[in-house]
Amino acid sequence: MSLARVRLILWALVLIVGLAATVFTLYRQTLPDSDRVRIGGDFEMVNTKGETFTQADLKGEPTMMFFGYTFCPDVCPTTLYESNVWRQALDLNSEDIKTVFVSVDPERDTPEQLDAYLGSFGEDIIGLTGTQAQVDAIKAKYGIFSEKVTDEDSSDYLVNHTATLFLLDEDGQFAGTIAYGEGKESAVAKLKRLLKIEG
Repeated sequence: MSLARVRLILWALVLIVGLAATVFTLYRQTLPDSDRVRIGGDFEMVNTKGETFTQADLKGEPTMMFFGYTFCPDVCPTTLYESNVWRQALDLNSEDIKTVFVSVDPERDTPEQLDAYLGSFGEDIIGLTGTQAQVDAIKAKYGIFSEKVTDEDSSDYLVNHTATLFLLDEDGQFAGTIAYGEGKESAVAKLKRLLKIEG
């Protein structure tokens, strides 16, 4: 299978997963608290400085959390770029809202690799990686799907993954999602609700 065909299939899957996540979130918000599926929870990862980062470190400010990998050809750089556009539209900085990028490819995404990659999108993005077990644990907490996709003509690989961006409140608790490809107006409106910004 050619790399072009693999990318086309990945794009289709990304859109389907993003739509499904949005529908699930809307449905979930209609349920009583006792019936809701919990998204998020305790985890332990490593940041770009090699320091331990846990659920407790999410507290203080609301968070935009996204799962991806540094070798991603399109979805990840697009999401990181768009998250910066949304922040700029509301004149937000890291003291107003955190941006957290969690790697689903710990085999290649070392703290150093993450640091170099995320530096292209801003100095205040928090990059997280860890052992495969740590990555699998946080993926399970957030319902993230990812899998390697290899091309028979290349020794390299892509990673198919959930492209939903998670919104967390100031206590690090799940507060909603922004789907991949969601319009700027809708995304900014969700951030305003998360941050309790009037108007």
